[in-house]
Amino acid sequence: MKITLDTYIISDTHFGQDSVAKREQIRNMIAKQLGYKNHFDLLVDNWNAKVGKNCNILHLGDVYFKDGLSYVKKLNGNKRLVIGNNDVNKFEKLLNLGWKTKNKVILKINERQKVREKIKRKYKNIDEKIFLNGIIVDIAGERILFSHFPVFNRKKDDRFDKIRDVLDDYYRFSDCSLNIHGHTHSKDTNNSFCINLSCEKTMLSPKRLKDILKQYK
Repeated sequence: MKITLDTYIISDTHFGQDSVAKREQIRNMIAKQLGYKNHFDLLVDNWNAKVGKNCNILHLGDVYFKDGLSYVKKLNGNKRLVIGNNDVNKFEKLLNLGWKTKNKVILKINERQKVREKIKRKYKNIDEKIFLNGIIVDIAGERILFSHFPVFNRKKDDRFDKIRDVLDDYYRFSDCSLNIHGHTHSKDTNNSFCINLSCEKTMLSPKRLKDILKQYK
C-alpha cells in the first residue's frame, strides 16, 4: 500500500480491551455524547463512515485485545499495520484477514542504504526486533516517520528503551521532519515534530494525512 495524502491514519483502537476506557475516560465521554453505549461500536462506525472499501488506511499499532477481533472484521478499507507493542502476538490473525504489515522499519527514501549502514555500525546486534517497526516516506515536502512509539520521548525505565533508541536513530539518521505516532493515547509529547494519532486525539475517528498536515502547519 502506497501512503498518499489521501491515506487515512489512526492508532491505538484497542478493540475489546474494556479497561482502556477506565484509563482514557474521554472514550466513553465521546461515545455518550453521540448516543453510543459502547465506544468500540462508535470507532467502527466512524471508521466505516470515512473509509470506503477501496480506501487505504494505516493503523499505527495496538489494534485489538481478546474478543476484539469481532470488531476488526467489520472494518472497511485496504489496511496496513505498523506493529505496536500489543500486536506482537496477534498480527498474524490480522494478516489472515487481509491486513498488510512488515516487521521492520521500511525506508522509502533515496538514502536508505546509508541509513541502514549507520544503524548497522552503531547497533551490531539488535535484540527484540519484533518491537522495531515504522515507515519513513517523503510526502508533501516532509520526511515522515510513521511509528507506534513516538521518538525522543518516553517514561523513566521504559521497558522498550533499547529498541526505542534504535527508532530514534532511524529518525535522526534519515533527517526526518515529522513523526506521526500512537502509543501515548491522550497524552502528547513535548516535541513539536511529533503528531499523536492515538484515537483519543482524533475523536475516535481516522484522519486523512492531508488534513493532519494542514492542521500541523
